[in-house]
Amino acid sequence: MRQKWFSESDINELIRILERKEGKKIVCAPELAGIWLHDASWETELRLLVLPGIRLTVSRAFFQKQRAGTMTEILIWLKGYCRNQKLPQICIQSVETEAMSAFCFKHGFAPDSVTSMKIDGLLIGDYKLDV
Repeated sequence: MRQKWFSESDINELIRILERKEGKKIVCAPELAGIWLHDASWETELRLLVLPGIRLTVSRAFFQKQRAGTMTEILIWLKGYCRNQKLPQICIQSVETEAMSAFCFKHGFAPDSVTSMKIDGLLIGDYKLDV
């Protein structure tokens, strides 16, 4: 399947970031609306989806090496990508951990009032950032 939202250069740049940060070989599985980057065991994953003209969604982000700046570096790249593609928003979908919630707040994301709810003191759901 050939997707059209990410160029070969985009994909290679994201793969380089993940391989450097995770120390593993990363491959890309193209999808109709985006890409799914992962290692052979699927223990490292980054899935990005594009809704043209509306937003880029991070639907999966799981890294073996925690607190290594991987998501921060990915976010910097995503912001530039969204500006170039004229995508006004980044959504991190289905935030379910304190660590990702803290990351979102630290980087200016806000919980989506429609898709988020507080459970046991943790605000879970989608977090959005206007780019």
